[in-house]
Amino acid sequence: MRVRWTFLRHGESVANAGGWLSGQQDVPLTPRGRKEARRARDPLQDVPFARVVVSDLSRALETARLAAPHHALVVHPGLRERTLGEWDGRTHEELEAAGLKDVLLTHDGRPPGGESHADLRERGLRTLAELDAPVDTLVVAHGGILRAILSALDGLSAAEATRLRLPNTGIQTRAVVPGTWAALHEEHRAR
Repeated sequence: MRVRWTFLRHGESVANAGGWLSGQQDVPLTPRGRKEARRARDPLQDVPFARVVVSDLSRALETARLAAPHHALVVHPGLRERTLGEWDGRTHEELEAAGLKDVLLTHDGRPPGGESHADLRERGLRTLAELDAPVDTLVVAHGGILRAILSALDGLSAAEATRLRLPNTGIQTRAVVPGTWAALHEEHRAR
């Protein structure tokens, strides 16, 4: 038996529009982001799901409410974006100019006080193992954590994983055998 897991990245946030890193800062959607979330309703109508699990950050919560308005939300802080520690609020250009941006693109590199991609993958897989159930599920979260989860599920290398890009309100669907999240979590922890 396989269960359908559908993944939706939140709509454009104030940080996305401004070119800065928000990490776990609770920043809102822009008007464009709200429009993107409402537009996601139509393609989601073609995807069966019985529950919606969502990050507790407002940009993901608002996206879920707009994209799947008739569903109750299961809110889980384990689906938050990567914490960037001292780099929260910095622009991509700032990090590039300081020669630091490549740290974000490595598997094990971590900003001061933040998480590495490996840390994020471990948290994401652990969270989905906790949420695993034999029910078609929509996950509404953030680009970084969705990249970490999907790259593990798809068997991408560490280099491929950090370069995977998901557009705002991009939808990805996978058929997953129950227990896969726990198995992937254990496999990742063993590395």
